[in-house]
Formats: sequence, structure tokens, C-alpha cells
Amino acid sequence: MPRFSKQEKEKIRQELKEKGKQLFTVFGLKKTSVADLTKAVGVAQGTFYLFYPSKEELYFELLEEEEQAVRRHLSAAYLQTDSPMTRDRFRRFLHESLHMLEENAFLQQLYDEELVASLFRKLSPETLERHYGDDYDELYPFLAEGQRQGWMRDGSPDAMVSLIRSFVLFSLQKKRIGEAHYEQTMELLIELMAEGLIIEADRRENG
Repeated sequence: MPRFSKQEKEKIRQELKEKGKQLFTVFGLKKTSVADLTKAVGVAQGTFYLFYPSKEELYFELLEEEEQAVRRHLSAAYLQTDSPMTRDRFRRFLHESLHMLEENAFLQQLYDEELVASLFRKLSPETLERHYGDDYDELYPFLAEGQRQGWMRDGSPDAMVSLIRSFVLFSLQKKRIGEAHYEQTMELLIELMAEGLIIEADRRENG
């Protein structure tokens, strides 16, 4: 097994991620092999395992980076503000969450239930727990502050984080919902969540 300098390792890791994203986006996780990845980078197949225990771990790292980019955008656009949340802005937040998922070529693969099930079977419980924690870390402070300011309904912020995560996961079930009913179903769910979670200014003043 060849030895690599720190700089060489970093270069190979970045190339594995770049080529991996390209190959996974075009061919998917199942049809992309470790041999395909290392051939694209120009290193021996065994070298891959110096960086990742499996192709699923590489795929998941790329998935997390894509999701984090979405989180940063949504947070900057809708959550990082001193003004109270309104139902309209919360609706737009949920709508754009769906739009960014649907328009991202890499994240679109999450609509494949077989892929998601296969991926999660290969990942350690610790990896999945850390992944779930990313959503919690982003949303919990926002929701708790909303309760303090009075525009978020009372209740467990943990449950509300889970509700928003469930909304995104539910949106991936397009085939099960039925494409003919999908849009109307998601619109109704968005409306119910906005009505149920956000307290408008007039209700705060009269409450």
C-alpha cells in the first residue's frame, strides 16, 4: 500500500468526493462501484479504504454536505432574523425546503426508497444519530426563541423539530402518496403546520 503525504491524502480525498458526486449523481449509489471511483481518481482500489470504509460512507458524507448547504441557505433566508416569524414566511420556508430538495440532482435520489433503505442499513447508528442531530442543532434554538418571543405555539421544541423533519421525510414518499394527489397533499400539510405552529401578531396581542 503506497504511503501518502498529508497534502496528497487531502488531494485524493477531495478528488474522491468530486468524482464521487459526479458518478453518484449520474449512475446512483447502486451502480457506482469502488473500482469506478478509484479509476476516476487514478488511484488503486485499495487506496479508497484509507479514506472511507465503504462507498456508502462517501455517499453519505456528500449527502450531508448537500443538506448542510440547503440548511445554511434556508436559515439565512428565513430563520436568522430578529423579526417575529409569520405564517406566510413559515409557509415560504417549507415550500422552499421542498423546492431545493426537488431541484438538487444529488438530493433527488432520496426519492428512491430502495436506495435510502440500502444506505441506512450500511451506516452505523452513531453516524445516523449525528446526522439527526444536525437538524436538531439548527432548528431547536430557533423554535425555543420563537416560544420566548410568543410567535411559536407552546409545546415541546423537540417534538416540533421532529415534526419539521417528518414533513421533509414525508415529502419523499411521492409514489406512496400518489403523484396525482402529491401537490395538494403537501399544500394542505404546509397550511396546517403554519396554522398550528405560528401565532400571528393579532392573536398574541389578544391572547
